[in-house]
Amino acid sequence: MKSRAGTCSLLLLLLLHRAHMGAACVQLLLAATLWMMPHMGAPAAAAATDLLNTTRVGAEAQFDFRTLTGAVGAPRSRRRRAISSREINALLDYHNRVRSQVFPPAANMEFMLWDEGLAKSADSWASRCIWDHGPTQVMRYMGQNLSITSGRYQSITDLIRSWYDERHHFSYPNRCSGSVCSHYTQMVWASTNRVGCALRKCFNMNVFGSAWREATLLVCNYSIKGNWVGEAPYKSGKPCSVCPSSYGGSCWRNMCSPPPSLSLAGPERAAQAHGPSLSWPAHCQSSAFRGMYGQDGMPHFTNSGNGEREV
Repeated sequence: MKSRAGTCSLLLLLLLHRAHMGAACVQLLLAATLWMMPHMGAPAAAAATDLLNTTRVGAEAQFDFRTLTGAVGAPRSRRRRAISSREINALLDYHNRVRSQVFPPAANMEFMLWDEGLAKSADSWASRCIWDHGPTQVMRYMGQNLSITSGRYQSITDLIRSWYDERHHFSYPNRCSGSVCSHYTQMVWASTNRVGCALRKCFNMNVFGSAWREATLLVCNYSIKGNWVGEAPYKSGKPCSVCPSSYGGSCWRNMCSPPPSLSLAGPERAAQAHGPSLSWPAHCQSSAFRGMYGQDGMPHFTNSGNGEREV
C-alpha cells in the first residue's frame, strides 16, 4: 500500500508541475514510474508467499498424508534429483532380470511394474535426507530398500547392485547366513509386483554418526510388502506353474507377466502408474512384523564398499 501511495503522489506531482516541464520529460518520468511499480510490490509478495510455508506447532504429532505425495516442501539444503524415464527402465530391467534368474527357479514369480504412487511416497521420505526407514506409520504396508553414495553419482544400477550381492548370504528357503540379505529377498519376493523409487541430493547428512558433506540417496518402496516371517520369498518349481489366475496363464522370461495392455513398449518397459497397495494377502495378516530375512522393522546396515552404503 505504501508503494502504491507513493506512486500516486508522484503522478500527482507530475501533473501539478507539467506546466513547468516539457511534455517529453513528463512522458519519460511517467514511463519510468510505471516500470518501477512491479519492483515496488515485490517484497510484499515474497512475504505473503513465506506465510504459506509456516508449520503449525505440534503438527508432526499426527500423521500427515501429504508426506506420501510430496506435498510437504523439502528444506533448502536438499535438492531434488528427479528420476528420468531411462533410470526407471533401468530399475525395472534390473529388478526383473534378478527376479527371472533366481535359483532354484520360482513357480510364482510375478513381473514387476513401476508404481507412481510408491514413487511419490519414496520421494517424500527421501526429501528429508534421513538415513533410516520410514515413515513408520506406513512401513507395515510396504517394503523399503535404501542405498546411498558419497562419491560421484554415475548410474542408478550402481546404487542397487549391492542389494543383489546379498544373494551370497541367502540359501533358499533358509534365513540369512551371517549377514543381512533382506534387500535381496525384497527384490525377489514373488508377490511384490510394484516398485517406486526416488533420488535426492543431500548435504551435511548424518550417516552412521558421520557427516557426509554431499550424498545421493535412493529410496525404493515396494508393494506388496515382502519379508514376512515364516515364509520363503517364492515357491520353487517350474517357472510360471503357480501364477495367480489374474495373469491368465501369461509367462515371460520365467515370470507371470501382465496383460499386454499394461505394457508401454513390451514387457521389459512396463511402467504403469498405480496407487500404492495398502493391503496384503489374508495368509500374511497374522504374520508378526518381524522379518524372516533380517527386515524386522528396524534398520539393518551394511557397507557395500566404494563409498556406497545401504539400509
